[in-house]
Amino acid sequence: MVRLISALGNRLLLLLACVFLSSCATPSKIQSQVKNLTLQNNYSKACTLLNDNPARYGRNNILLYLLDKGFILHLAGDYKASIDAFDKAKLKFDELYTKSVSGIVSTWLINEYSAPYRGEDFERVMINIFQALNYLMTGNLEEALVEARDVDIKLAAINTHYKPNEKNVYKEDAFARFLMGILYEAHDTREDLNNAFISYAKAIAAYEDDYVRNYGLTVPDILKENILSVAEYMGRDEFTVYKAKYKGVAFLSLKEKAKKSEVYLIEYNGFSPVKEEAMLLIPLPDAYVFKLAFPKYVQKSQEVQQIVFGARGSTDNEAFEACTQAAEDISALAVKTLENRKVRVRVKALTAATGRYLWERKQEENIRKRLGGQAADGFKIVSNLFNVYSAKADVRSWHTLPSEIRIARLFLEPGEYSFFVDTQNAQGNNSKTVELGRMKLSSGEKKFFLIRT
Repeated sequence: MVRLISALGNRLLLLLACVFLSSCATPSKIQSQVKNLTLQNNYSKACTLLNDNPARYGRNNILLYLLDKGFILHLAGDYKASIDAFDKAKLKFDELYTKSVSGIVSTWLINEYSAPYRGEDFERVMINIFQALNYLMTGNLEEALVEARDVDIKLAAINTHYKPNEKNVYKEDAFARFLMGILYEAHDTREDLNNAFISYAKAIAAYEDDYVRNYGLTVPDILKENILSVAEYMGRDEFTVYKAKYKGVAFLSLKEKAKKSEVYLIEYNGFSPVKEEAMLLIPLPDAYVFKLAFPKYVQKSQEVQQIVFGARGSTDNEAFEACTQAAEDISALAVKTLENRKVRVRVKALTAATGRYLWERKQEENIRKRLGGQAADGFKIVSNLFNVYSAKADVRSWHTLPSEIRIARLFLEPGEYSFFVDTQNAQGNNSKTVELGRMKLSSGEKKFFLIRT
């Protein structure tokens, strides 16, 4: 035994150390705790758990820490702190994204957890969307628009990293365009209304093309109504096109909107899917074991099926309600984008496994020459154990992301109202009512509520 350990020397010890380190590299435990607190709407305790301590997620998971922290602060209504966390997340994401792939190739030979988590393409875009909503809730429409516009820039930059034969399915974000149109319309100048029309038109094109085909998501009714309102203002040609396109869709003109208050609800429903490992063990003729490990998203069923946004006026009989509609299916987006690049993911896993195998064969030959067959066979056994236990798929992801972003809207006469949300389960039964508080509204105002269900 002493002779065998001596023969394998530092190389074997290094392999065993890597196995140990890789088992400690995932932040799954702390992320599960944070996610459970988020599920309970206990954002204060979740923030305390994070406690400005990214080390709890591990040194290679700083981005995940910032993503979770930024979103929990967003849900807690601490929008300024959320802006700060997401700004740091953007810097970290961009820093990691621009690093040369060749700089991290060596980590594939051991374990992907030995490299920093670089994030998914859609996760980078979600930062901008939540930042836009952060600024919107603080009343800073200019910065909200900057964040919404940055989605287009960021997606263009992301897609330049793909080769012509590696077409990326996620090249447009319809909800970001939709939100941009709402923000432009809130400015209410001729130029802004023109920009709102362009944004709405691009959002519709994205829903009707990419989103229907890839994620099964159609154009939200609010978007149809909004583009009809703005198109009517823009001119007869524009209005004729969309009036014919959306026959029978009722809408208010911009003049009619100016006499009312427009109140939006942005709802975060459920949780996005998490990654799990899929693996395949392949025995080779020379008694080595070849393990391929790659990630896959696993979707969880959502308990809440329908959300009703409502307002009560000065009397109990005066009530207004609207159901939310899906505007961004993050779960479908996550699954589709990973599926879209599964060939590249599996090639990467194959490259890592092949690299380990070739290295191990070389070491076995050296040991056999120097120390004989018994020591070489011992090395092969340990190598196979290493291959089985160390080859892990990278299943890190942003756990607190919602499954969907849904939207509803109420048009109300100026006055004071109490707002609420009713949630219904799969059976259509009212499961709970969340009171959002009272608000006094003036004509022409646009107000927004954010809620997680």
